[in-house]
Amino acid sequence: MAKDNRDVDEKVDEALLASFPEGGEVCDAVPLGLSDWCDTTRYDVRLRDGSVQRFFEKRANGQPGYELAEAHWMSETSLYRFIPEFIPRPVAFGTYKSRPDKHFFLLEFVDMIDDDIPPAELYVAPIAALHLRSVGESPTGMFGFPVKTWFGDLPQSNDWEKSWEVWWTKHMSFVVDREERIRGTRSPDDTQLVHDFLTMVLPRCLRPLEAEGRSVQPTLCHADYWPGNIRYKEDNESIIMYDASAAWCHNEVEMAPLRNPRYPLGKPYIKEYWKHVPISEPEEDADSRIVQLASLYPNEEKLRDMLVNLVFKF
Repeated sequence: MAKDNRDVDEKVDEALLASFPEGGEVCDAVPLGLSDWCDTTRYDVRLRDGSVQRFFEKRANGQPGYELAEAHWMSETSLYRFIPEFIPRPVAFGTYKSRPDKHFFLLEFVDMIDDDIPPAELYVAPIAALHLRSVGESPTGMFGFPVKTWFGDLPQSNDWEKSWEVWWTKHMSFVVDREERIRGTRSPDDTQLVHDFLTMVLPRCLRPLEAEGRSVQPTLCHADYWPGNIRYKEDNESIIMYDASAAWCHNEVEMAPLRNPRYPLGKPYIKEYWKHVPISEPEEDADSRIVQLASLYPNEEKLRDMLVNLVFKF
């Protein structure tokens, strides 16, 4: 177990000390304030050889906090198994000994540069590698994930399903129902749009993937791959990604933020991805599939217009 001999009022909890390298000594603990949903801290630990290793902690309270920490742990350890060169190494997940209502997820700290969005070839490299290495490796052979994951403070159900169409339709039904609970009753036009999207667009876009002898295999996806979750490392050359909300999905899920008009990515990034990962058949439906995958932001007219056009198309 590591030690905390600092002259401070609040010492590092024993559960964290047990997660640091044996014989290490905490020399600093720096609150970072990097999340709206949990507390974040960087720990500097001096090792027996005199070097200093840094760790990054996320912690949250209560049962939701436990589930959030567990989701981070399961997501990041799953991704690290396939692409360790692109993921900070997960270290531990647990509960404070001094505060049984406080839960944490610990990983190695990586110095990053808050710079411009990486060019297409660098941006898609982690997800292309993840998809190529993980395809067919789902522990159940189905779509889903062992635990529910979280987008911010919003839980995501990940029940296992054999069919991608079934899994994604359930997921989108959950998303639009939650959106209505948060924002209030929809207008008649939006009610019709949601109905047509779920009952017309999704079957038309997704069913051909699993028809006429075709099939799609579950692939491990980061599932929250927007520009805020990828950065240059300190060397300003290599890339690191983080904050996964992982699930075993059809790999095209990762294309949603690339196609979303709120991000300056678009077709050059999608084309770069297709250089590495084959397009699913039927290929002619690929763009429509990606449009329907893009999350519905009711206040964004461009995305809403894209979905309206998709409904009229089918």
